[in-house]
Amino acid sequence: MGNTLHDTKPITSPITTPPVITPPSPTSSPSKDSGKFGRILGGIVGGALNIVVPGAGTAVGGLIGGATGGPDFAQMEAMIAQTSIQQMRMFDIQTRVQTQTQEFTTITNLLKARHDGEMSAIHNIKS
Repeated sequence: MGNTLHDTKPITSPITTPPVITPPSPTSSPSKDSGKFGRILGGIVGGALNIVVPGAGTAVGGLIGGATGGPDFAQMEAMIAQTSIQQMRMFDIQTRVQTQTQEFTTITNLLKARHDGEMSAIHNIKS
């Protein structure tokens, strides 16, 4: 009979970084037809979308802002898929850390209760 309260399993899944996909650079400057409003709106929408899906905001902002060359939708889909995979890995890590924290807290509380009981018994014997 051991003094172990529970079995722990080490985290063994390796965390690998997927290849980074860089967005395409425009081949020419924005056209003269796009107005100031379009460029501003494209910058705002692109920045906001970069917060949600990094990399995709640049292409969408360029579309709205009037950048030429067109977006590469295959690369955009790859970036979105890459972001989704990274988010799932991060969620898995967060879940495991949260579980370990709860286990540690439970064990600590049990050990403290046992210690307090032992100390109380000692104090009762002394008095």
